[in-house]
Amino acid sequence: MQVNPSVIKKSTILSAIVVVFLFTCGGSLNPRTWKTQVNRLTSPYMLIQPDKVAHFYQEMEEYIQTDPVKIFEYIEAEIQYTNDIFNHRAVNHLATAEEVLLSQKDDCDGQAVLLCSVLRYKGYDAYTLIGPSHAWVEVETDEETLSINSGRSWFVKFNESSAEWKIQPLLLFIIEEFLLLTVFFYLLIYSYEKGFFTPLQDVLGYFKYVFLLLLGGVVIVIILLTYWVPGLLAVSVAALVIMEVLARARRLS
Repeated sequence: MQVNPSVIKKSTILSAIVVVFLFTCGGSLNPRTWKTQVNRLTSPYMLIQPDKVAHFYQEMEEYIQTDPVKIFEYIEAEIQYTNDIFNHRAVNHLATAEEVLLSQKDDCDGQAVLLCSVLRYKGYDAYTLIGPSHAWVEVETDEETLSINSGRSWFVKFNESSAEWKIQPLLLFIIEEFLLLTVFFYLLIYSYEKGFFTPLQDVLGYFKYVFLLLLGGVVIVIILLTYWVPGLLAVSVAALVIMEVLARARRLS
């Protein structure tokens, strides 16, 4: 398959813009949240608020208050797991412990922030860890170090007083997302230039650009919700090959 330098350039530029938007503004379409999200990304310790969870902690039964795992189970039961797309209209919204309590719903990072805040209020040495696709809590007990609802790799570990960053996993995650989006945009632009959207263009007329934007947005959201980078890359490359074969078959017919 012949690679088109012009399409690669367009795809690379679009991918860079989207990656910067996602990692700085959380992929939110609400400009009023952008500054707050940038501040929370660069200073994640502000998410942990032990002083805001006293009432929530007091509502727990005594046998729950003494067990970090049971506290997490209590939070899971009280805080409805809801994706940021539906809860905050963003791909990745960083909420404080107080905000999670007010909304009574959030995803894994919101639950982890609340759990860490409760454990810090209780006096534990606890941290929230955030990785490419999951967030969890690590807590020191008298017997051992517990990883509650743990994931795999992480790139930031923090509580209200400190934050530790791992640059390598963070850069790897950003590069993976950039490459994935580049392949996706290449596929989209390539398909458009090969005429695969021609029937839709004839029907939609001036709305074709709106259609392309919506189509791209939907696929990007699906990609970022799954984080299945190798599989999605393979599917995108396979789709490019299939479309090239179909385009050549159309020229021969």
